[in-house]
Amino acid sequence: MLKTRLYFLLLPVLIFYSSCTVTGPQINLYGPAMYSSDISYQPKPMSSDSVHHANYASLSYFSLDAPNNNNNFDIVTVGQFNIGQGYTFDNFNLSYAAFGGMGGYSHQTNNDLSQSTHFSSKYFGDLGGRFSANAFVTSGRVDIRFIGFEVAYSHEFGDYANFRSQVNGQPDYFTDARTDLVTIGGSTEVIWHSSERPLQFGLRLFIGRTLGDNTYRNPGTPATVYYQQNDIGSLAYFMQLKKVFFVGELHSFGGELRAGLRF
Repeated sequence: MLKTRLYFLLLPVLIFYSSCTVTGPQINLYGPAMYSSDISYQPKPMSSDSVHHANYASLSYFSLDAPNNNNNFDIVTVGQFNIGQGYTFDNFNLSYAAFGGMGGYSHQTNNDLSQSTHFSSKYFGDLGGRFSANAFVTSGRVDIRFIGFEVAYSHEFGDYANFRSQVNGQPDYFTDARTDLVTIGGSTEVIWHSSERPLQFGLRLFIGRTLGDNTYRNPGTPATVYYQQNDIGSLAYFMQLKKVFFVGELHSFGGELRAGLRF
């Protein structure tokens, strides 16, 4: 009799547990490694600087979450080298830069080792260029940069890009196999210097989107489509001490830290 009562007490627990653990096939979404994060802050001289043309070289570290809800524990990490130039004219400035980096896509969401396509990490590299321009007005020690325009082009290569092509069309795999991204958008920035001018500080907001078909698809099930986030943004903090500068930037799915030299 006691055993029968125990079975009835345990039955609701077993039903609840089974309902939580039986989830059906794992849907896997894989897209470009640097999606939403290829735009990055571009330094430019202030109107109060004695020299209105400068070169900038820096190293960046990115840590990003996968830009979807199905693989949201996957992590992208990348180190990047940036080199560019900035120009400031009367009430207008611009900058352009080239970059290249190496990183890895770490698979931490679905740890089913029985899947033939399971992996723990795959490397990737990226190359590209960025352009930024603003109109601005000056008030005291502050440049207010408005009507800003930014664009970035990046090309991805490596194991992770090859993997997306290989699983494209397999059951339960939905991919964005693109290796070329173009992201455009608008920005606004406030930058100021200290009273003695060795220190500069800036805050920049960017809102834009990556052009093209930002969806995850499977050719075998064309009626099912998963969407990446279309509108993306970033908030950057800039600090320069004489010839050394630092950037901290929050992207839609992660963050970036950068240190560099102005020369």
